[in-house]
Amino acid sequence: MTQHDNKPLVNIKLTLAYLAEQPIIHTEETIGNISKLKKMRVIYNGQPKSVPALSGNSFRGQLRDILADQLCASLSNQGSQRLTFGNNDVYGILYSGGALGERSTSAQLIHSFSENLPSMRLMGAAFGNVMLPSKIAATHIVPCAKETEQILQSMYESLGTGLVPLVSEWPNANSLVFNDGPLTRKDDRRDIARQRFAEPEAIAPTTETEDEERQRSQMIYYVECIPAGTWLLQQIYSKLPLDQMELGCLFDGLSAFLASPTIGGRSAAGYGQVQLKIQGTVGNETVNWPQKWPEIIQTAIKSYQGYLEEKRDDLLQVLTVREEN
Repeated sequence: MTQHDNKPLVNIKLTLAYLAEQPIIHTEETIGNISKLKKMRVIYNGQPKSVPALSGNSFRGQLRDILADQLCASLSNQGSQRLTFGNNDVYGILYSGGALGERSTSAQLIHSFSENLPSMRLMGAAFGNVMLPSKIAATHIVPCAKETEQILQSMYESLGTGLVPLVSEWPNANSLVFNDGPLTRKDDRRDIARQRFAEPEAIAPTTETEDEERQRSQMIYYVECIPAGTWLLQQIYSKLPLDQMELGCLFDGLSAFLASPTIGGRSAAGYGQVQLKIQGTVGNETVNWPQKWPEIIQTAIKSYQGYLEEKRDDLLQVLTVREEN
């Protein structure tokens, strides 16, 4: 039996320092053939300035997916058994936090989810027109630049000396955006070379008009990026104290993230790879990654993983999941 009820609740506050090893993409709109980086407005020398930034919500979404993957990996015996969700609402709540609606069609799930799934209490979710509030908040991921010095001051001062470059060495924000490309998109349905195994009669005869259309289908575009070598800062903190299971769930997910950390989009294409350093506190303990997690975190992770094993059948029922061989 997992014993965690007698463990004290703890607050956490972590400062994350990212060093971009590859360009970082986090786009919000496309103008012409350029996908534009998401930016935030700051006041610098009394004037509004735009600086690139990654939203805290994008990081929370990435962390939520990791927590869901870790849970499903445990319940499926590390993928050896296939899991099938019997309720689409459950899958959507687990991976995307649900969706707000006029009716509380999923309200009956709130009690069982909050009681049995630490990740739900940690990240929060929407059950129709009812919200389960989250216990964890994440700030935007903001680059170290002259324009952001004032707003990043408290984060910078919470880090050890020499962990990130001196403020005097921070670049101007306008040097932290560049266009990567040209990149191309092709419609392979119009590429005869890709259809060499198709039946000859299934390929329509080529006309001059089709040749022109095929050329247009190869679209050239550019993506705005934050360059490699940029330092970025973020804070993750608890809005409400965490219990043992919630703490273990959070750091089980962070450990999985730190095994191959990426931020932003198109990580499968090589973008967004980062080095990561973490400093902060968990209760009265100091966290200093990449050093080993303190004992309070290691114990919490083991307790959480033990809980998933112990309560596996109950969790499968809560998630409306059936196993398939």
